[in-house]
Amino acid sequence: MSAKIVEVHPGIYEIFLPLPARPTIINVYLFDCHGAWALIDTGMNLPDSLQTLEQALATLNIRIEDLDVLIGTHHHPDHFGASAEIKRRSGAQVYLHRLEQEKVARVLSMASMTQRPPEALLFFQRNGVPPANYEGMRPAFYSNGAYVPIQQPDKYLHDGDVIEVGDRRFEVVWTPGHSPGHSVIFLRDVKVMVVGDHLLPRITPHVGIYPDSTPDPLGDFINSQFKVQNYDVELVLPAHGGTFHDHRHRANQIIEHHRYREAEMLDLLKHESMTAWDVARQVWGDEERPFAQWMAATFETLAHLEHAYLEGRARKFERGDKVVFQTA
Repeated sequence: MSAKIVEVHPGIYEIFLPLPARPTIINVYLFDCHGAWALIDTGMNLPDSLQTLEQALATLNIRIEDLDVLIGTHHHPDHFGASAEIKRRSGAQVYLHRLEQEKVARVLSMASMTQRPPEALLFFQRNGVPPANYEGMRPAFYSNGAYVPIQQPDKYLHDGDVIEVGDRRFEVVWTPGHSPGHSVIFLRDVKVMVVGDHLLPRITPHVGIYPDSTPDPLGDFINSQFKVQNYDVELVLPAHGGTFHDHRHRANQIIEHHRYREAEMLDLLKHESMTAWDVARQVWGDEERPFAQWMAATFETLAHLEHAYLEGRARKFERGDKVVFQTA
């Protein structure tokens, strides 16, 4: 079997697809449903990724055209970017959460704009982000053909749904936070959970607040970490990094990481109010970073500060044209 595909459980295959930026690999998962084939996540719509997928499938004597079901854990380009091409070639039934389909529509509309909408610029300014050429920071894959998602899935994922494919039963567990409709997939009979970006073994996914975000994505994310601990899982299949076994331990590590990060931020705000940008510069200010990374750090900081504000550990108020926070 190729180094690009590994059987991690009888009839369940991990396929390693290349990405053009860090992380440099995404793991997608193929399921032999004994009479049908299901794929969870797609990689990007890039020639080397699609070729790698084809080569991996060929080791099992199947093709993209043989896929029957495609499930997207969420809308991000490395997870759903090749969904339109796979659908075109295979006719597979495509599943995605409704909130992710809304994100697909927004991302595609934003990618076609020649400049940021006024509400986005106001959002940046109010949270302390200094003026910059925001247009030059759009990820290339939104315009180079790497992100060509299905704009309307065949069916929506709902929390608790069971998707039957051949002799497999894929149970949907809604885990908002990293994205609003992020869903993990549980196979109860074999105690296997495909976790997308929700539960990664070595890194934590980005959880940020943006102009169209839900009010408390970090709170959603933490609650989703508690939620997956209710499942009896023996094998965890993440989108990045190696497979692992103790999902409860890793979920608790992620929760504690965010609690520590919040405490670090609130300590800075004990004696001085600051914008999310100011806090991010102090928390992550130990090395030089591209401006786009500082923006992402700011929006992740904002998710922590809003979560603390909603739970009464921080105060939020206006200072001129800026939103600032201080420890309660």
